[in-house]
Amino acid sequence: MTSITVRRPEFEWPADLPLIADPDNPQQSCEIVGLSFTLPYLEPYLIRTMRVAMKEVDDDDLRADMKAFSGQEAQHFKNHAAINNIVRVQLSDEAGTAMRDLEDRLEADYRRFTAEKSLAFNMAYAEGFEAMTFAFARSSMSPGARDGTVSKWTELMAWHLAEEIEHRTVTFDAYEQIVGRYPYRVAVGTRAQVHYLGYLIAMAAVVYRDGVDPDISNRRVKMQAAKRAWSIGSLQGTLRSMSPRYNPRRVEISDDVREVTDMFGIDLG
Repeated sequence: MTSITVRRPEFEWPADLPLIADPDNPQQSCEIVGLSFTLPYLEPYLIRTMRVAMKEVDDDDLRADMKAFSGQEAQHFKNHAAINNIVRVQLSDEAGTAMRDLEDRLEADYRRFTAEKSLAFNMAYAEGFEAMTFAFARSSMSPGARDGTVSKWTELMAWHLAEEIEHRTVTFDAYEQIVGRYPYRVAVGTRAQVHYLGYLIAMAAVVYRDGVDPDISNRRVKMQAAKRAWSIGSLQGTLRSMSPRYNPRRVEISDDVREVTDMFGIDLG
């Protein structure tokens, strides 16, 4: 049995969904678009990793959690791929080519990781990503962060991040049972975060240059993103996940987070 539910929401987005959904907050708008464009490649990689890892797990409850985790991730990337296709037509030809190049490179990286890296590496990468996403989800649900949420993306992101909170323990538990090496988790997890964020920032920069400021550099977009991550507490939460005492099930879930997860029927206990 697992308490993780695989939901299949039916979203309806306008065909003319603008490239910059919130002109008053172009930075966040571009970061969310960049994040969305990574997910049709990142999440299938996580699913492939879980499929292999499940063969090494003898705990039926954990196996059920891993299966449900994969089901949620499949729904996430399918919905993000759909909205990405709507956004893609808003890009100029030059930006569209740049975005497709980044997508191809990211997919190739994850295919290579699956084919060539050890299960320990892929599990540590998965947990590094999930720890970062757990921190981002918690901070994004704070009142201050929600005030600036891009309106057209609110429903999609709220559902996705609520489920990140729901399945927050899965990759950690699987890593601990299969690998269990703390220094390796931190080393590869940090590498995973740098690798993933490099693509997210590059994709956000493509959108930013196409729709806001044609002269902005990737470095400037990265600095803006880091400043925002610090201001909402996401960066601090990610850093705390590197502690040897870190366990996602022991992280306190605020009332603000519970308010959002309750909307989707998620019982955090």
